[in-house]
Amino acid sequence: MENVITRIVEIEKQCAQDIANAEQEYRKTIEIHKRAIEDKKAKAFNNIDIEANKRLNRAIEDARSKAQADSLAARDSFGRIYKDSSIHKSVKEKIVSIILKI
Repeated sequence: MENVITRIVEIEKQCAQDIANAEQEYRKTIEIHKRAIEDKKAKAFNNIDIEANKRLNRAIEDARSKAQADSLAARDSFGRIYKDSSIHKSVKEKIVSIILKI
């Protein structure tokens, strides 16, 4: 009977050791998967950040181009106003009429 009890205890010890070994292996596997998922997440965030920066740079460049075009158009408009003597005459007449009304 003692042999049977000793054998049962040995089998229980072996089973407990097998369970502990399996748990350790699964912990390692889970940790490996966890690291892989965290790396994938970091890469995804990095890609999102890169795309956002690209869109921002495009928007800034578009705004800069539009501002330059608007500035050039304003310069052209002012240039035409300064060169057009009929506009000068019209402005002088309006100023004189405003002064005379006062």
